Amino acid sequence: MAARRINRTDFLAGLAVTIAGAAALVEALRMPRFETRGADPFTVPGLTPGLLSAVLCVLGAVLLLRGLSGHMVAEGARPSITRWDRASAIRSIFTVVSVLVYGVLLFGRMPFMLATALFVFAFTIGAELINAERRLSTPMLVIGALVLAVVAAFAINFVFTDLFLVRLPG
Repeated sequence: MAARRINRTDFLAGLAVTIAGAAALVEALRMPRFETRGADPFTVPGLTPGLLSAVLCVLGAVLLLRGLSGHMVAEGARPSITRWDRASAIRSIFTVVSVLVYGVLLFGRMPFMLATALFVFAFTIGAELINAERRLSTPMLVIGALVLAVVAAFAINFVFTDLFLVRLPG
């Protein structure tokens, strides 16, 4: 019986994400809870980071287990993280530049919902236009990106302001 191969990329990434998530969860649990002040448990500072950290731990563990199982994304596929072609580089550069434009130029300089809607719209259009396997026509792409941008901006605003009680800039 042949020994099972470990998918090193998934294993190492899963290990890193699980460790980072666990460390962040520990720190979130160490944050003050303000019980002596009668604070609402849903408004304590560590709640959101704790929930996000717990999700990271779970997803990291799933990736870790997938790495141990030896399965690849597709039968016989090699992890593409070790081979960067021109398209991968373009997508990565586009993503980094887009996020920097959002974070440095838009966020905090205009209303949050407008900045977020502009970012989601521009990112969706740009990502699809550089996708060589794009199937949507340009008009359908623009309509879909517009709908996604508006829905995402309202949903993100609602989650942060109404559920997490975070004041957003703008």
